[in-house]
Amino acid sequence: MRRRVVAGYALFVVAATMAFVALWFPYDRLQAVLLAELSRQTHARLTVESGGFVFPAGVGWRGLRIHPLDGPPGEVVIDVLGVRVALLPLIWHVIDADVTWEAYGGRARGSWVLRRDANGTRSEVDQIGQGFDLSRLPMMPAGNWRGVIRVDLNGQWTNQAWWTGDGSGSIEVADLQADGLSVGGFPVNGIVFDTVSGQVRLKGGTLTLQRLAARGALGAVSGSGTVLIRMPWTESVVNLALALSPAPGASAKAPWLALAGTGSPIAVQITGRAAKPDITLNGLRLP
Repeated sequence: MRRRVVAGYALFVVAATMAFVALWFPYDRLQAVLLAELSRQTHARLTVESGGFVFPAGVGWRGLRIHPLDGPPGEVVIDVLGVRVALLPLIWHVIDADVTWEAYGGRARGSWVLRRDANGTRSEVDQIGQGFDLSRLPMMPAGNWRGVIRVDLNGQWTNQAWWTGDGSGSIEVADLQADGLSVGGFPVNGIVFDTVSGQVRLKGGTLTLQRLAARGALGAVSGSGTVLIRMPWTESVVNLALALSPAPGASAKAPWLALAGTGSPIAVQITGRAAKPDITLNGLRLP
């Protein structure tokens, strides 16, 4: 009998807690705080088509539009985004959330932690996503792009200057194809790679491309380099070195390779401001 009473009491406590959370939890306040923090962390203006609460403590949005304040014109559209917040850390004003989102044909999930300390607001992000359609991504260089992207990113930073933080990541592109591009005024077509993979490291405002590898019908590409991140993005300073080892007959598929003259691998250097970098092929500077 006593066990039944204890079990009944426990069930009552759980039901009462759930009812309290469902009826009186400040979802509107939570949504406003999350949107404000996301806006600050992304340096962007955010708008939401529709939203609602996610039990027991979270929000879900549809049609989240991100308009970067420091970057090229355009917007990023997140079709669906859900943020589930752990209740207990909120007592200490810590946001510890599971984040899931869908955009451009792909899905991602991971965590987001936001806490305040003597130095300000500290953020930690960990995200894994896959299935993103390259042809649908915004703010890509002009041309026809195809491919499927997978990303794995993590980082931590203080206040809103995420580019001065510490993080790492990897990106993979399957079945990459690009046509209708222009490099130094020359038309570039026929870029085809079965796989492209890269690893990056962010520390103190410098994004380091630790490894780039690609392989496909054109041959093999390897590379590394750095990007000194500046705001706006166009003022970032690029210093990348690539080596392209063309496959037999590659010049017939991509006549632009003839610009490099003879010799293999072809050395590609990309340096200068991100808005208009200098590009050289085997020492020949493109106009």
